[in-house]
Amino acid sequence: MIAPNTPVIIGVAQRTVHRGEQPAPEPLELWEQACRAAIADAGLSDVASDLDGLVLTDCMSWRYDDPVRRLAERLGASPAFRHAGPASGTSGQTLLNKAADFIREGRSELVMVCGGEALATVRHYRMAGSQPRWSHPHPEGPGFAFDLDAHQHPGEVAAGLTEGIGAVYGFAMRDIARRAHLGIAPDEYRAQLGETMAGLSRVAARNPDAWFRQERDAEFLATPGLDNRFISYPYTKHMIAIIDVDMSAAILVASEEWADANGVPRDRRVYPWISCYAEDPAYIAVRDKLWKSDAMEAASAAVLDAAKLKADDIRHIDLYSCFPAAVNFARDALGISGRGGGEVTVTGGLPYAGGPASSYMLCSIGKMVEVLRGDPGSIGLLGGVGMMMSNHVYSLYSTTPPDPSLRNPDARALQSRLDAIPQRPIDDAYAGPATIAAYTVMYRRDGTASHGAAICDLPSGARSYANIRDPQLLDLAEREELVGRAVTIAEGPVIGEIVSVG
Repeated sequence: MIAPNTPVIIGVAQRTVHRGEQPAPEPLELWEQACRAAIADAGLSDVASDLDGLVLTDCMSWRYDDPVRRLAERLGASPAFRHAGPASGTSGQTLLNKAADFIREGRSELVMVCGGEALATVRHYRMAGSQPRWSHPHPEGPGFAFDLDAHQHPGEVAAGLTEGIGAVYGFAMRDIARRAHLGIAPDEYRAQLGETMAGLSRVAARNPDAWFRQERDAEFLATPGLDNRFISYPYTKHMIAIIDVDMSAAILVASEEWADANGVPRDRRVYPWISCYAEDPAYIAVRDKLWKSDAMEAASAAVLDAAKLKADDIRHIDLYSCFPAAVNFARDALGISGRGGGEVTVTGGLPYAGGPASSYMLCSIGKMVEVLRGDPGSIGLLGGVGMMMSNHVYSLYSTTPPDPSLRNPDARALQSRLDAIPQRPIDDAYAGPATIAAYTVMYRRDGTASHGAAICDLPSGARSYANIRDPQLLDLAEREELVGRAVTIAEGPVIGEIVSVG
């Protein structure tokens, strides 16, 4: 017997306005289209009177005055439970968790979780010298509301590591720290990155909802060129997330009792089993081991342990892939480093399927539901990453209802253990001898190096951010492994500059 308040996904949908079809409808209309398609996917026609929960991910494209209410009006619904989530790559999953909890607690029976972006259309208007004039603008203006101060250290700003939300540079640094930890030569490691990302692109090529439905060659992805310049060493343009997409997704979640009463076919039902969220420190340099994520390891292990599973038991996986480091660190955490890129995504990933900001995980959940429906009884695992690779979530799904004894891990206790891990102090006023712990090189749009950034271990045990500007040192950074090398840091206006490498 399945408990009547067991949450179950009964409908999913994704709406992609593909490249070249811009301008797309405004986000509100894309949300409505996805919601109505998710209702139809469940085999239903109209659920407005029963929809008692509506949850939205954050939107970067346009700031509405009251986005949840505006979508409810479009759907003709009056949900008592309304919620708009924060900006984070993990939000699609954490908001679905919230909806599932409301159903388990008997506070809701039918909840829609939705989100999406029209950033490609925003760019379309901008390149035409205009701007969208969409409905219900926020009285403070349409700009994206986000508090950067909580997520960036002054040293990271001075080193150029926080240009844009979830900036590539910090992820590239951590991949280089991982490379050094594994003892892999720079060229070989970049080739491995190309192989991983090529695997993701193969899946995207088969995904009708993907932004780039084109398979990419590993050598092309790993090699900088006219159409594939370096963005942040060792990442090329086609290795990193594409956020300027017109894409929305919706997930319709019901109680088992509601699904039974409304005749939802059993072959449409996929059950959220278990989920765990955890955080690493927001600042990069304070983390002792730059080549791994303690929170990824803890959250993924907690989910698998609670379900009495091993990663090898999981047939279908989608790992967050904004940058290669997110995939690499997650595979390491799960103990599946041998799985190729095509084996750890069901969408094709953010660089190829597209990453609609805080809504990507809605796309991955929806695609996982489709995959599991086609492979009844199998288990799917989703991993999400947010901010500067500080927010993490792992979740399990199956067409098989969860064991009644299965409970979400104690996330508060888990986070308390993570918070107790000693952190490195940061000393950005430092000048003198140091050792490179991680680094990257940043590039202009013409493909030339602009400067480099490093995190350095200091004799005191503290860390310091530092810039690299000398052209010879930048060239050296691309050819040789600098992690572990002794350097001299000269005093700078905010942070120091590396002036020599031993």
